[in-house]
Amino acid sequence: MAFKCPHCRAQSVSLKDKYKLGWWMTVSCPNCGGRIAAFPWTLLIMTMLYVWNLMWWVGLINFNHSYHYLLYLAICWVLLDLINIYFMPLCRLERPPQS
Repeated sequence: MAFKCPHCRAQSVSLKDKYKLGWWMTVSCPNCGGRIAAFPWTLLIMTMLYVWNLMWWVGLINFNHSYHYLLYLAICWVLLDLINIYFMPLCRLERPPQS
């Protein structure tokens, strides 16, 4: 499965690269060499949801002394990962000026 590069519009961004983009990394398009990143505002919202997910379920584990909440944490984490992969918009990064 490949995703569309915002530079060349080719389906060349791999699933692994798209997953890396969800963790504040940048990748290069294998087709055109353009630098790609995830859109920062939606990435910020997703990061806050990951932190909230972790704090919420770990808090419930701590207060209720029941470890079945770990299953809920894992399910929510996978759902957030799927949202992060399939719905995160990509943006172009311009090349830094040559010195």
